[in-house]
Amino acid sequence: MSVHDDLPCKAFLRVNPDPMSRSVTKAKPAPRPKGRPETNETVGREALLDAAIEELRVSTPETLTLVAVAARAGVHPALIRYYFGNKDKMLREVVRRLVDDMQEAARATMESDAPIEAKLRDRIGTLIQQIQDNPHFHRLILDKIYSQGKDDKGEDLLGVIASRGMRLTVALLHDQPSQPLRRIDPRFLHVALIGLSEFFVSAAPLLRELFGEGAELEDLRSRYISFVTDLVLHGITADSPKSAND
Repeated sequence: MSVHDDLPCKAFLRVNPDPMSRSVTKAKPAPRPKGRPETNETVGREALLDAAIEELRVSTPETLTLVAVAARAGVHPALIRYYFGNKDKMLREVVRRLVDDMQEAARATMESDAPIEAKLRDRIGTLIQQIQDNPHFHRLILDKIYSQGKDDKGEDLLGVIASRGMRLTVALLHDQPSQPLRRIDPRFLHVALIGLSEFFVSAAPLLRELFGEGAELEDLRSRYISFVTDLVLHGITADSPKSAND
């Protein structure tokens, strides 16, 4: 074979080098399509809120992470971002859910013909139970509702929560006309009931100091509900104050 016979072969090699010596170019991953991430189809928005509420029983609002909530729900954190956008918006929805559940639990009794004493006892007990079940509830209300005003959709969540709560208090006062009541400002009563209920839960160390280390908190809770109910109904003055001539 002549030198000229080898030229086509050399030309081929210049254009097509040894395939074994070529660097392998990695294919770029296809971008994830927009929309709901591919994950457990049985886990939706409400299940994620359930997981967040459970996580808040062992984490503060500040230390809670989307990763922890996702792990509790068994999903990828991207699913939380898909539904809520970020942690702050998720926590606002947690507050909405907790308030809705609490107000719905109280609504049937408040709007019934039950005696005012039964209504008060139920309202105070519901508030205390909610805070015991969700120890960071008050912090969430302060941080995510009271201090932030309207959300990014323009909804005044504080206004919604306040108006629904006030309806319960007004129902408590006015749905039992057979028992006369003093004229009072229901707005102050509404704030007072929340304050009287919320502090009881955080006051556990004070209660042990006052009642002794052996005191059962559940027993104190029942006694406290009865005390506040009686206090709101009758105040602290005697029913029939003695006259100066007695």
